[in-house]
Amino acid sequence: MSGTDADATTEPEVAGAPERPPTGATVGSGRQWPLVLVPAVLAVAGGVAVGLAPGLVGPVLVAGLALVVMLTRLEVALALVVAASLFEDYLAVLDPRATKVLAALAVGSWLVRRSRGRLHSGPRTKALAAAAVLAVALLASTAVNGAPDGGAVLVRWAGFLALLVVLVDTMRAGRLAPATLARVYVGASAVAALAGILSYTLGLDRFTDGLDRRVAGPIGDPNDLAFFLLAALPLSLAVRRPGWRPGMYDAATVLITLALLGTFSRGALIGLVVMLVVAVLVRQVSLQQLMGVLGSLLVLTALVVGLFPDLVGESLTAKDAVADRNVAERLQLWEAAGEMALDAPLLGQGPGSFGVEHERWLEQLPVSATSDLDVAHQTYLEVAAELGLLGLAGFVGLLVAGLRGAWRSWRRDGSALASAVLAALVGTTTAACFLSEQFFLPLWLLVALGAVLLVDAPPEPGPED
Repeated sequence: MSGTDADATTEPEVAGAPERPPTGATVGSGRQWPLVLVPAVLAVAGGVAVGLAPGLVGPVLVAGLALVVMLTRLEVALALVVAASLFEDYLAVLDPRATKVLAALAVGSWLVRRSRGRLHSGPRTKALAAAAVLAVALLASTAVNGAPDGGAVLVRWAGFLALLVVLVDTMRAGRLAPATLARVYVGASAVAALAGILSYTLGLDRFTDGLDRRVAGPIGDPNDLAFFLLAALPLSLAVRRPGWRPGMYDAATVLITLALLGTFSRGALIGLVVMLVVAVLVRQVSLQQLMGVLGSLLVLTALVVGLFPDLVGESLTAKDAVADRNVAERLQLWEAAGEMALDAPLLGQGPGSFGVEHERWLEQLPVSATSDLDVAHQTYLEVAAELGLLGLAGFVGLLVAGLRGAWRSWRRDGSALASAVLAALVGTTTAACFLSEQFFLPLWLLVALGAVLLVDAPPEPGPED
């Protein structure tokens, strides 16, 4: 190489330019002392704290780390909320507010992220428009009626509405894939089902002091556990991936189905029948697969009966003994809810009014040892009684938005997840005709999944030149 070329590759010196520090020197080394001093002080403080209270520092550090993770990782916070919803009674042993605190942290994490700008640039979904109608009905009914427990119930509604917004916004932003959230829910449902089966077979169930032996476990009321498992069953089929340990999902499906049947929840079983019909119609399962599943269930049921004949016989006898009385009680409660709605058709009697005021609309108060009489055991009548037709319109609008989203998404691209959400929503909305489930996660989660699956459509190809 010539000397001219060598000189051309050398950077020219600029007059007046500051001299470069020698190799190995740190620019602004005088400003680096906080990076050394602060960790040292924290280390000393931590060492002193461990020495003074070793049993307290560990849990505090773990709780602090969990708080930081939940506030900075929105997808982790939401996945934890979804999983924890299936273990509400277990968590209540630690703290009755545990699930509420987790949900509040998830919403707080979303607010922190949302303060930096919108998570996505797409249009808003029809589910959020229905949620706005429901929110207006809640505020108006509370302002007009002022029921004794209206404040607490209003907060519960607000929590689920906020969670719906956060779920939709986060999934649409791509920070949490709908399939991932479905897998989290299926995994938690399988663990909850296993816990329920073990508590049932070992005699550890706490529901009604053994008067009504059914699978319960992590959610004390078997009917509520059945509602969670009913939503999980079609999802467990949709998230099954042949190339990635399919046996795990098969085992989850079996556990969920066994626990669902073990709840002996008539409302959930009716929803299951309707759901299976829809699953066949949308080709999520074929008739041959359905026959195979039914045959497997018969074999498993026979195995359980053979292993635990006394336990199964006791459960069936107890259920048969209270069946007629439960039907009469629920008919009376439905009548009371209908009368409440007719007396105040627009805004209802106020949030939380059914549990404390429905006796006024009953000629004879039902007495039950196995049923909770502060709910109507019918989601739509209870919503109408407390929030009127406006609130019912908003609530049903949410469900329709989820159903519409799942249906159109399935028609568009044949998505297995969309067909599962559709079947699950049909099953749970049917079961809600016999259960009060507006304050449990499944309906809200399925609505969020259906809404997101529709708006996140692939771009349509442009016209060919």
